[in-house]
Amino acid sequence: MKKMITLLILICFTESSYGQKSETDLEGKWFGRLKFGAVNLRTGLDITRDNQGYRVEFFSLDQTPNPIPMEKVKYAGDILSFEKSSLQISYSGTLIENGQKLKGIFVQGVPIPLVLERVDKFPELLRPQTPKPPFAYASTEVEYINSKSGLKLSGTLTLARDGKRLPAAILITGSGRQDRNETIMGHKPFWVIADYLTRKGVAVLRVDDRAVGGSEAGNGNETSLDFATDVEAGIQFLRAHPQIHPKQVWLIGHSEGGYIAAMVAARDRKVSGVVSLAGPAVAGKDILIEQNRLLRATQGVAKETLDWFMPLYTELLDIALAQDDLEKARLESKAALDRRISSAPLVIRLTAGAALAQEVDAIAKQLHPDWMKFFLAHDPADDWRRTRCHVLAVFGGKDLQVSASQNAPVMESLLARRPRGKHAILEYKSLNHLLQHAETGNVSEYGTIEETIAEDVLEQMVQFILDQSR
Repeated sequence: MKKMITLLILICFTESSYGQKSETDLEGKWFGRLKFGAVNLRTGLDITRDNQGYRVEFFSLDQTPNPIPMEKVKYAGDILSFEKSSLQISYSGTLIENGQKLKGIFVQGVPIPLVLERVDKFPELLRPQTPKPPFAYASTEVEYINSKSGLKLSGTLTLARDGKRLPAAILITGSGRQDRNETIMGHKPFWVIADYLTRKGVAVLRVDDRAVGGSEAGNGNETSLDFATDVEAGIQFLRAHPQIHPKQVWLIGHSEGGYIAAMVAARDRKVSGVVSLAGPAVAGKDILIEQNRLLRATQGVAKETLDWFMPLYTELLDIALAQDDLEKARLESKAALDRRISSAPLVIRLTAGAALAQEVDAIAKQLHPDWMKFFLAHDPADDWRRTRCHVLAVFGGKDLQVSASQNAPVMESLLARRPRGKHAILEYKSLNHLLQHAETGNVSEYGTIEETIAEDVLEQMVQFILDQSR
């Protein structure tokens, strides 16, 4: 899930840095590809100059449209260098081929060759599934109030124009602040889902998360329990709509949204059904342990290192659950590393001690917010058991964030024991956490894939909803 992992580059800063002037002009756009393993990230530089020197903005085009201003920019003797200390990024490249290319080494954890060449503009992201007009349905901007929080929520309701009372679905985003389309790396999966379902006769409500788009902000300390009340407000809105069948309201949640749907359906027995897309069936602590093991393995971390690190990581999670004071948690996390470092593989002790200490401290901070503490402690099993509605659960075999092998069997067991409600568990071996066809499943691959969501998943989702709504 997006909040629980560190993308290669998925944050934006606003400061600027300047370098030295040089006789050869570097101004303009530069484009290249960062290749590591099966991942091939499109990378760009936008270089400008003023009377203080050069400024470099770095782009990871497959991950975010936002530029990342670089620091300590230097250009002398046809060598350009810069860095971003907060992201542990650095680059040094030499101007070659009459100033048309930069050949150098990009470093973020490991050194990777990176050749960039001058271009007039960066290549556009191809997202062929993003809906395009004309639309054969009505699309209305809506607002309603969550009576429990008092917050205004804003979204888009799409529904057929034929005037019949329709089944409807609310889309529930994954972790982190998401817009109504759940936009990530140029993909808009919730818009794709809404367009597909609405064309098949299912009305869809997709909503901005708190503090995003037109939705009002909360106090910043919300947990999934608070977000569940936003969903309940959406249900009330739909049930009161004259074109919606009040007994045919579905919940479709991705990742965290999947188990939020279970929370809501467990206490509202009038919910018609739930579609869980890569949603957890086990406790958050277990999700994070497996997620970290899988992600680090695909990033090339040796088995010996993983076997040593994962018990340390588990202890860091236990500290976060037990300790409410951040500074004490940081000290206890550091002590845990100090106790274990002597048994680390030799290469860790010789080359990565300082970096590991920084990572452990960063983990302690990441695990401190209320949302994360709730996620670690909460086991959704009881919510799934208490649902009485129809449930479709979809998993990707290459999902490294919510592992199918960890969650699908548990989900099957929980749903099979319920006294009422049909269920189906679908596992697609080649799909990742976004339910795209993938090579590795790694997070850094999401933006390089043109497909937003597998067509099979869309077909199975709408068929399940329509079959149970007849």
